[in-house]
Amino acid sequence: MAGLKIHVMKTVSEGTKEIIIRRARMDGLRELFQTHAALALCNGNVCDLIYASDLAQKTSEVEVFEISGNCPQHLTCLAILGSAAAVDEAVERIRSELGG
Repeated sequence: MAGLKIHVMKTVSEGTKEIIIRRARMDGLRELFQTHAALALCNGNVCDLIYASDLAQKTSEVEVFEISGNCPQHLTCLAILGSAAAVDEAVERIRSELGG
């Protein structure tokens, strides 16, 4: 729980989208970015990230996927994509359960 970092972007720049698309493990992400404006990035240990993913998906209508770091076999960053309201709702639930 300690050390979970969460950053929320209400809109994502085109350059940032391209970075995420290259590093993400998610098919159809380019199309999802066309219909979903907000993105939250969560960084922490694997247990917390998997739990955060479950909380986010159970709380609101969001797409959740992982972003690879330098070593593709490690889950390093969780992305939560959706409307601003849906992402805010998911992040609020994660923070209430895990801190961050």
